[in-house]
Amino acid sequence: MPARILIADDNPAVRTALRHLLESLDHPEIIEAKDGKEAIRLAVEQRPDAVVLDLAMPVMDGLTSAGEISKLLPDLPIVMCTMHWSRQLELEGQKHGVRAMVPKSNASLLLSVMQQFLPAAPPDIPVTSSNPSSEAAPITLPPNPTLAPAGAVPTGNSSPVDPEAKPSRRAS
Repeated sequence: MPARILIADDNPAVRTALRHLLESLDHPEIIEAKDGKEAIRLAVEQRPDAVVLDLAMPVMDGLTSAGEISKLLPDLPIVMCTMHWSRQLELEGQKHGVRAMVPKSNASLLLSVMQQFLPAAPPDIPVTSSNPSSEAAPITLPPNPTLAPAGAVPTGNSSPVDPEAKPSRRAS
């Protein structure tokens, strides 16, 4: 199942550019919001794997939106992608649940940050059965030589017994 990423930016051209950029990450499902309030609603309804928020948006800004989303979905990674990056803003963003802040001028950084937060794709496991819905065939394991066979009575000697070993002779 592909990752789901929610993008919130008031500029449709920026949302489109972010969509094209993020689609290079193994073709995730992209959900778009035009402001912070819509981002909160879609985050709760759609349960994305990560959120990318702009800072300056109408109706509700990205910091306020991040704070609300992180209260409702505390494990959801939130990344802020903004033209207004500063160290002070980064610290303020952390207080609102933003896990990373990326300047819009550095798109390649956004990709690497998102790869850290998105779940790894499960490996492709080939189906060996002609009927993929059938249950897996049981596996028979060889007997464990360190355990007594089923039904055997313990002898008080707790060391493993090798059935093929020759009896040893003790010197008297």
